[in-house]
Amino acid sequence: MTENPRIILASGSAIRRQILSSADVPFEVMKPDVNEDIIKEEGRREGLDLEALAMRLAEAKCLEIAAKTDAIVIGSDQIMEFEGRAYDKPADMKAAKARLMETQGGPHTLINAVAVARNGAIIWRNLDRPKLVMRALTETEIDAYLEAAGPDILHSVGAYQIEKLGSRLFERIEGDHFAVLGLSLYPLLDLLRHEGAIAF
Repeated sequence: MTENPRIILASGSAIRRQILSSADVPFEVMKPDVNEDIIKEEGRREGLDLEALAMRLAEAKCLEIAAKTDAIVIGSDQIMEFEGRAYDKPADMKAAKARLMETQGGPHTLINAVAVARNGAIIWRNLDRPKLVMRALTETEIDAYLEAAGPDILHSVGAYQIEKLGSRLFERIEGDHFAVLGLSLYPLLDLLRHEGAIAF
């Protein structure tokens, strides 16, 4: 009987681990040694659009691990786009407040790129662009949210965690829920079935 190929998640993200675990996907975690700032700077110099940049980051993460193993390696990256500009994770709670004050009352996009590598080469790519519409928020509401949610929200590029208290900040979301969280699950599961890594 042929063994199912190993699956490695090339990410330190707790929410990505949770997504795969909830779907009962057997996987290991290996955090890639990738300097995202250098890749972003190179991308800016080359004039890459945000979708191409997100994919380059996802590919770099999975390829760094795939060079060391014959497992199926999943890499993912997410870039927030608001009014045509890209945003990184807020550095501190003051920056998080500024982010929410700026984006409240309007729509933004989360560009979610997923790349999968095997035997040192990319075998699959997926790109999602869910749109999130934040409701109009007062400064008092934002302060109350940040106090209740705490510094965990600094792990989110939008300064919210939609799977937790952050859900209260939104009017509606258009697109894949898992892509909002940072890993487009349904197309990834299809790829894992195709590769014989999961049975169903």
